[in-house]
Amino acid sequence: MVLYNITFNIEPEIKEEWINWIKKEYFKYAMDTGMFVDVKMYRLLNETENQGLTYSVQLFADSLAKVNNYLEIFAPEIVERHNQEFKYKHVSFMTILESIE
Repeated sequence: MVLYNITFNIEPEIKEEWINWIKKEYFKYAMDTGMFVDVKMYRLLNETENQGLTYSVQLFADSLAKVNNYLEIFAPEIVERHNQEFKYKHVSFMTILESIE
């Protein structure tokens, strides 16, 4: 199993709107690509240095090839839509992890 993780730090005033958008738009878009088998979101509880709220969006895939396919073919569209919706109100970075059985 491969995890594509996107960590977002958002401004507190967009919290509700952002969470709703991620759940309704991002989750649906990502799952509709067929590249992922599950999606989850978590909130970071131990904020220490950041101003804002930090969330982890986790997309689970059967293979690294599917994650790379998503990043190459599908991700640019949803990233652009997200940036238009929440311009200057978030920062993000991504990681790709492999499960160890």
